[in-house]
Amino acid sequence: MFILAAALIVAGVALFVAAPLGIGLAGVRAKSPGELQVERHEHERALAVQGLRELEFDREMGKLSDADYDSMHKALEERALTAMAAVENFRLQTDKAANPKKLSSTPLTQAPRRADAVPTPVVHAEPPQPPQSSPAPSRKIRFCSKCGTRAAADSKFCAQCGIAIKPMGGAAAWTE
Repeated sequence: MFILAAALIVAGVALFVAAPLGIGLAGVRAKSPGELQVERHEHERALAVQGLRELEFDREMGKLSDADYDSMHKALEERALTAMAAVENFRLQTDKAANPKKLSSTPLTQAPRRADAVPTPVVHAEPPQPPQSSPAPSRKIRFCSKCGTRAAADSKFCAQCGIAIKPMGGAAAWTE
């Protein structure tokens, strides 16, 4: 009896220790194409944010001219914001599909996909706006340049990492 109890305890500990190495106790769930797309966009955002950090470091070290820094910074910033907007759109769509009555917010505009691996400066022309009888206030969406967390338009510091959020123009704020 004692040997059987000891064997069961040893087998249980071995399964518990070996679970992370194999498929685990719950098994691996296959990811949907949407989840894979979100992972790709999150990876793209992380690469762009890391590139922004390295770009800032290179500028501080005196390795880049101001013109080079400006063009590369805008391209990397646009790349990060495009990926964040795509992830936000996907999450809003899945939340809306799961709970159609709950959500009343409008999703972000569909962000263009970038196919090139090297960031290049892109200039976008503003589409003409139709005249409105009463101007509606627009909400600005900003993201932390360090961790990528969404920040309120009037916040001065990131709620996630605490870094000061600098006011940025152009591609740094998306209008909803």
